[in-house]
Amino acid sequence: MHAYTPLGDLALPDRATDRRDARTFARSMLLAGGPCSPEAEALISFIIGTVVLPHMKGRVQARPTMLLRYRQALGPFLSDLLYGIRAGRWSKLRTSNSATAAYPGRATAFNAMRAAMGASGHLEELAGFFREEDRFGLSHQRAAMTSFRPTAPLLQMASEHGVTLSNLAAHFATGTVALPAACDAVEARAEKVTKSDRAVRLPIDPKDPQALAIIASMESLNAFLMAKGRIDGIVFAGLRRIFSHAGKPDFAWQWGGRFYSMPRGDAYESMSGGGDESGRGRRARAALLRIDGEAVEEVDLSAAHLTILHGLLGLPFDASTASYALPGLDHKEVKRWIMIALGASDPKAGGPRCAIVRREAVKRFPVLAGLKGHGISTHDLQYHEAEIMMMAMAELQSQGIGFLPVHDALIVPTSKRGIAAEVLKNAFERYFTENLGKPTAPVPSVH
Repeated sequence: MHAYTPLGDLALPDRATDRRDARTFARSMLLAGGPCSPEAEALISFIIGTVVLPHMKGRVQARPTMLLRYRQALGPFLSDLLYGIRAGRWSKLRTSNSATAAYPGRATAFNAMRAAMGASGHLEELAGFFREEDRFGLSHQRAAMTSFRPTAPLLQMASEHGVTLSNLAAHFATGTVALPAACDAVEARAEKVTKSDRAVRLPIDPKDPQALAIIASMESLNAFLMAKGRIDGIVFAGLRRIFSHAGKPDFAWQWGGRFYSMPRGDAYESMSGGGDESGRGRRARAALLRIDGEAVEEVDLSAAHLTILHGLLGLPFDASTASYALPGLDHKEVKRWIMIALGASDPKAGGPRCAIVRREAVKRFPVLAGLKGHGISTHDLQYHEAEIMMMAMAELQSQGIGFLPVHDALIVPTSKRGIAAEVLKNAFERYFTENLGKPTAPVPSVH
């Protein structure tokens, strides 16, 4: 098992704050583990007897069935909590009434345990939320799970029972994660009417041959990635593909289709926490993740959507020589505007404040001037990007090389970076010439 790097020790820009660690980098709690030694069992009995029962005195009877539920609730919770702090991370969990009703021990025992440990100073908590925010005149929904971490008194209590972070595996098991159900590994979502709408998931026809083929590929992918020892350092619960615009009459699994982590696991692909500093997420993933027992690196398709757009239109393009560096302009601003324009399928995106960047970017990449007339949306580009990544992942899987996708990049073991780069480049070319039947493919930039 590799040595975990606490998030506080990462060389992140501006140093990630404690609250940021709790929100963005918290470790998902699966509640699938529990005690596996007499010492751990004794610790749980001690917490129930000296913390939970005194707190609940007069409110919940200490009958045998309730004591059993306290044990059922505390064991998995404490296991995840300790493994989280061993990795230098907070732990996060959904705490809504509907969620806790399905947890081990059920809602009453879970909530009593949580309240007692918090009141006694053994548990630190950052409450979750769900709220509407106004962003540029549009309503935006934000949500965060509740984050937890053990306090020094709880760690001291565990140590007095022989349970420490260094010998944790001898006393608490993490449990195993079941493969995602077929109905969860593939999602078809309706088009949003407004940006503030929540995505509506639509039913999938069980007789749809395209859907069945996608589901089969995801089952194979998840079985490979969830093999013991493949992914370490994060809570990995499998991957899913999310397709968009599924409510349109001509929907045929050709929009969206990007890969995302399953909701129960860590959202490793969004560890940057938003903002322009994408390197923050890359560094966090490199510090936390291990694949096939190795440190990891990321192999990227640079300017993926711009390159794919040229290829779909049959236009020559060499991304390896393309550059966002334009005279007198910040290349980050140029890249940002191109992403906005491609996302909106509109060369006028960004408004007047982007006028200079827009003018110079269109000169460098004339294809952007006709975005509205190409008939190619950002959802089309995402689909082709995802299919290229799927081809590359299938090849890596056939070679027994582990990986994780991050939209236009692959996280791979450091020793396999060169192989992965070549596989990704070949997949890009094969997709255009074999799958799409194009006579040639644009030249991707893989780095």
